[in-house]
Amino acid sequence: MTEYLLYLYAESPVHTGAADSVDVLDLPVQREAATGYPVIWGQSLKGALRQAACDAGSEAGWGKDRVEAVFGSAIERPDEDGGTTAGTLAVGDAQLVAMPVPALRRTFAWLTSEIALGRLARKYAVLGWPSLPVPAARSDGGAAASGEWTQAGREVLGPCLVPLGDAPDDRLAAWAGRIAGDALAADEAFRPFAGKLRGDLVLAGSDIVPVLLTECTEQAVRVQLGESKTVENGPFYSEYLPAETIMAAALTLREKGDTAEHRQALRGLLHEQLLQIGGDETIGKGLMWGRLLERSS
Repeated sequence: MTEYLLYLYAESPVHTGAADSVDVLDLPVQREAATGYPVIWGQSLKGALRQAACDAGSEAGWGKDRVEAVFGSAIERPDEDGGTTAGTLAVGDAQLVAMPVPALRRTFAWLTSEIALGRLARKYAVLGWPSLPVPAARSDGGAAASGEWTQAGREVLGPCLVPLGDAPDDRLAAWAGRIAGDALAADEAFRPFAGKLRGDLVLAGSDIVPVLLTECTEQAVRVQLGESKTVENGPFYSEYLPAETIMAAALTLREKGDTAEHRQALRGLLHEQLLQIGGDETIGKGLMWGRLLERSS
């Protein structure tokens, strides 16, 4: 069995549609019921990865047989018993690691929380990687990875004025370094963002995070035009996770059949590749870079 940690880094705003409208939002993003954190449900993520494998084609090692062996049979092609066949890949929810929020200092900061880092620590534990201590903050306060954010004591993050302490948090700085190294490719194009992440990761308390994760997503007003270029439907309001959002999902590949070949094909499909995860792809939305960490047992 092979355990994976799949990082997803948003290249463009990402919309993963929820089932119901919320307030003025006709098309909100998927959110956890208990925390309100943005999430990409496992079934949505698995469908997107399956489509990526189909699009990759046999030249990349993803013929029909391998797609169905790894991701399961398509619903429209049931097996002889009238059901569907499960694949060897189990896909968990992509949970939030950090989301950019506007700030008066350094344009924006990446916001994380004790819950987000705690979940990420558990994912690393499954891989057998060394764990890092998870920093904590007062419910109405926060912490920062570098002294850039602690000079004034309090910083404007989105609509909130957040106290970030008088010194950087070494534990948060260690997490910033790990996420920057593991979630972003070593390619020169990602170097400025990796450097910024190491210095601009901030952690907020439980009273502040839900507000920022609601107020700092992107909202767009759209209409649908008819053949005569007049408005046929709308206006309607869509919500997007902003570009540079970082999420992580746990994946498990079970041992069955050509496991070594499946592992190689899966790495080629997901590692440092640009994936279409969210909707609205015809207007450039939903693009996320994948980065795959693994452990075999």
